[in-house]
Amino acid sequence: MSGTYRIRPPLIKRSRLTTRDRNGIGKDLSTGWAINFAVGCTHGCIFCYVDAIHKKFNPNRVDPQAVKLPWGRYFFVPGNLWEAIRKTPWRKWRGEEVLMSSTHDPYLPQLYKYARTILERALRNGVRIRIQTRSMLVLKDLDLLEEYRDRVVLQVSIATMNKKFARLIEPGAPGPEKRLKILEEAKARGIETGVIIAPIFPPNSYRPDLKTDLEEIIARLAEIGVDRVYGEMLHMRGINMRYIREALGEPVKVSEDIDRNIEYLFYKLIKKYGLRGEYWPEYH
Repeated sequence: MSGTYRIRPPLIKRSRLTTRDRNGIGKDLSTGWAINFAVGCTHGCIFCYVDAIHKKFNPNRVDPQAVKLPWGRYFFVPGNLWEAIRKTPWRKWRGEEVLMSSTHDPYLPQLYKYARTILERALRNGVRIRIQTRSMLVLKDLDLLEEYRDRVVLQVSIATMNKKFARLIEPGAPGPEKRLKILEEAKARGIETGVIIAPIFPPNSYRPDLKTDLEEIIARLAEIGVDRVYGEMLHMRGINMRYIREALGEPVKVSEDIDRNIEYLFYKLIKKYGLRGEYWPEYH
């Protein structure tokens, strides 16, 4: 289901999910700000816990029946988005780091024309932007990101190098090899890059060898020369675990012990390959 809704400017809003300062509960991916300009995400990644947020806290901006659909089956873009872009006082956030985006991919095909304009307005006014995407469409904007490379980080997520497993858990997203291509082209232009290895699934019948898969990812990132690597285990957020169980045909167990083991392995491997990084634990 698709449609429109009204978004209230400014587009830059406080985000507790992207910083651990200011009593934040999330990750250090901004100085406490995010730009989100859609409800839903057509990548339909079965592990994404944003779906649970929409289902629990939908503020009636969109059809309340829509968010009852499975993740990836609803998508809404503000009908007044151009107006909201114009009315955002971008210079107010000069020097701040803002995540684009925390609840959807900013480079979905329906959003590309807006993403470029948002970046132009923000970067021109001194806002620092961390782009979080799985989409190849970001390659169209490398000229802009290169021009403002002193205030841009281009970051992608990679959960696995296993193609069959990736298609199962990220059905609407480009494969992991394509995302590595994004990083290679960005590095060639001198753009700072980051990767979130997430979610790191515990062993399962589709991808039983966690260590080999994680090491392959980290080795490839080291070859590219990625500037910063983050890692986090699969999070339990209610409905996402149901989606995973249905897709895999088996439950996936997560626990504090598994979290600690993955953390240990993550740090061991980034040290082995000479990368800088941080693991975000779920349990401690």
